[in-house]
Amino acid sequence: MFEDHSHTRSGEGPDGVPSPGGGLATLRGRVDAARDVDRGTPGWSFDASCSQAAEVVAEAPAGAELLGLLEAEVDGMRTPDEGLLIELIAAADRIVNRAGALQAAFVAELMERRQGSRGISHTRDEIALRLATTGHAAETLVGRAAALAEAPAVADALGRGLITTRKADLITDATEGMELAAALTLQEHGAAYGQEHTPPQLRRELEAAVLAADPAGAQRGREKAHARRRVMLEPTRHEMAWVGAYVPAAEAVAAYTCVDTLAADTTADDDRTLDQRRADVFTQIFQEILTTGGRTLPERHGRRPAVHVTATVPVLAGDDETPAELHGYGPISASSARRLAGRPAAGEGATGAAPETGAAPASAPTLQELLDPMREFLPRRRSPDLPDGSDPGATVAWMRLHQSGGSGHAQVSHSSPTSHSSPTSHSSETAPEPRGDPSLGTGRAAADGRGASTDRSSERGAAESRAGPGAPPRGMRRTDPVTVMGTDLGLVCTDSYVPSRRLRALVIDRDRTCCFPGCLVPSWRCQIDHIVPFDPAVPAWAQTVETNLQALCRHHHQGKTERAFSVERDAWTGITTWRTRTGHVYVRLPERSDHTALSEQLRDDVAATWTGEEDAAGIRPAPGRP
Repeated sequence: MFEDHSHTRSGEGPDGVPSPGGGLATLRGRVDAARDVDRGTPGWSFDASCSQAAEVVAEAPAGAELLGLLEAEVDGMRTPDEGLLIELIAAADRIVNRAGALQAAFVAELMERRQGSRGISHTRDEIALRLATTGHAAETLVGRAAALAEAPAVADALGRGLITTRKADLITDATEGMELAAALTLQEHGAAYGQEHTPPQLRRELEAAVLAADPAGAQRGREKAHARRRVMLEPTRHEMAWVGAYVPAAEAVAAYTCVDTLAADTTADDDRTLDQRRADVFTQIFQEILTTGGRTLPERHGRRPAVHVTATVPVLAGDDETPAELHGYGPISASSARRLAGRPAAGEGATGAAPETGAAPASAPTLQELLDPMREFLPRRRSPDLPDGSDPGATVAWMRLHQSGGSGHAQVSHSSPTSHSSPTSHSSETAPEPRGDPSLGTGRAAADGRGASTDRSSERGAAESRAGPGAPPRGMRRTDPVTVMGTDLGLVCTDSYVPSRRLRALVIDRDRTCCFPGCLVPSWRCQIDHIVPFDPAVPAWAQTVETNLQALCRHHHQGKTERAFSVERDAWTGITTWRTRTGHVYVRLPERSDHTALSEQLRDDVAATWTGEEDAAGIRPAPGRP
């Protein structure tokens, strides 16, 4: 089912622990040698960010040797550095995953031996008895073993400890019943994707892949699932009960958006948890329907919550069947996207293009850029002499040269707040006192995601947009920084700490979720964070700009404030790079809104996959294939 990666190395005892004199031939020896290097490094300590020993453990395959190392570390507690502790935790996870693959192999062998016998129907019961678990749990083990036997790429990744059993189950469940070529292609894609992504992210990717590779099969499955929709009431103890609904995703997202929005509308003295507020709001909605007829949703970030669908123009026009994206859920079929876009109630939430941004001047592509395989998926690079807004200092320097005609002597006009304070305990910037419209809330509330604010300079940016590029609004000088940022750099900005309503909407629509890797909190529930912390000594328009802003949930915003990790954002690709105190680096790609490239890639891969079934049908392989 999978390769054995636990071969005993030279100088290693039978239990996987290096024998005396094993030296560098063993994992234990390599770790000890790396520790010697770490200790000999000037300035190194056990509190160091990362180490050579951590890198050795990170590259060690799952097997008996790695398990022996973990046992030795636990028994001896040799005071590893924090970076090594993180890698020991990851190594233990790889061992657990490999053990799951071994267990599936043993179950498959037992089932194969009993195939055709009367006892096979009770094998599940026998496994449940031995493991002291339920019949359902034992049935899960039997089903996993059978599924992995038909999914070699998934079995191999699980056997090497690179994915968890939960991820393996997600992949095999998603490809169940598909044509063999499509199943093998998606299994390989899912096994690779799952190594660097969380189970919810993997589920979304698999949804998009299935819709792209087998749209007809996905439609049949959707029709069967839709016929099983229902609402359940399950009484429990202590005068409590569970209420659940199995409904189409769009309707579920709409219901949850209402509950979540109302639950987030709270006061500082409310000591209920978010889950408790959601539960209370859920019941209050129906109580108010029975008594007063309902309630109105409050605004978040200056706009009313809605169900959002992102689809390409060809999909909405009916010319393409590429999956669309239902925000808060994941990929949906093109036909479902067209149905939702046609609804009057959901019309304002359906978009067929990327969020509005300025048109950044672009330079002619170089030969290297023309040969770049990612060129068709990325926007044109801006001219090298134009700042992208991610570095406030570079933006200010460019503006001074621009307004002085290249002499660099003119002063740039900007708002200089006379007083400022930290907006909340979890803000990573020092915020100037807001000058916003009182009817939209204060800057303090907007900073922690509970309100909205605007200012005159931000409205100037909106006025410039309505007037069209290159045409400054009436009465405004062409040298106004906000106007220049929009017309010459194609960047939306605000001359205050608090982003304007237009800028907040742009960031929320662009990011779609919290930008921390693996976090799927919807962006409309997040706070707007300055990636480079706000500095009152620098003009606000150079800092509160779209490329220096990101959506972060309250929890991860607090972590950034406490410097548990740092972040950088590439303005061209939208990729954010996160670094922890242990020296580990994690990358978060932008949320995919257009599944066209993925669909074309998977369809090509499915067509090129040789399953062996063609031999039985007398079909000759394509030229160049075995």
